Amino acid sequence: MLSSDVGKKSRSVKTAAVPRAPVAGLPGAIVESLGKKILNGELRPGDTLPAETVYLSQLGVSRTTLREAIKVLAAKGLVFAKPKTGTVVRAREHWNLLDPAVLTWEAASDGFADTLGELFEIRRLIEPEGAALAAQRHDAAAAGAMQAAFEALAPQADAGADALDVDITFHLTILKAAGNRYLSALGAVIDTVIRSTARLALGRPGGLGHSMGLHLAVLDAVLARDEVTARAAMHRLLADAEQDAQQVLEHAR
Repeated sequence: MLSSDVGKKSRSVKTAAVPRAPVAGLPGAIVESLGKKILNGELRPGDTLPAETVYLSQLGVSRTTLREAIKVLAAKGLVFAKPKTGTVVRAREHWNLLDPAVLTWEAASDGFADTLGELFEIRRLIEPEGAALAAQRHDAAAAGAMQAAFEALAPQADAGADALDVDITFHLTILKAAGNRYLSALGAVIDTVIRSTARLALGRPGGLGHSMGLHLAVLDAVLARDEVTARAAMHRLLADAEQDAQQVLEHAR
């Protein structure tokens, strides 16, 4: 996780919005309501959702609106239609856990501490090697883009959540500089993973300030074409962020 994603704060933990493919109007509201209940465990795998007539009465929506919402949840792997039974919550292994909305609901759930560790594992598997490849392969245009992305961090050092977009840009620019089309394509996954934990940065005094040196160490190593140091610097940045994140979650309990 980025150091800007986390911070030490009091017992309140706020949630930042995660970009997601929006579902407009009433269907979107139903999707969010049911999705949160599934991720929070109010609706468990194997549970059958109430009959359509119950929801239609409770929500005051049309059958078409309700069915559209259920289709969205099914596309996210959260539910499926079972003949003669109704709509059933699927087992967790079927959930699309990297779907931005699903990650948003996961981040707001009581079990997010366990999820957080797994998300860090994803970043450790991808970003340090991405930085090493960027050190080896970057061209002049990529070097300029990485430098510009870093320079955009400084004015946001004390901006808290407002710095999130520039911080993400810095990391995704490094992945792009690696020159691997498939690694670059993973940027969307990394973006989702970062934003799913953005709530941990909101109350942090100083925002990006304390991690600017760690970001600079990554940039300097990449620009110097020092693969070993770039990999190690990115590992340090992620380790620092993970420690802060775990502490924030601990204090919030």
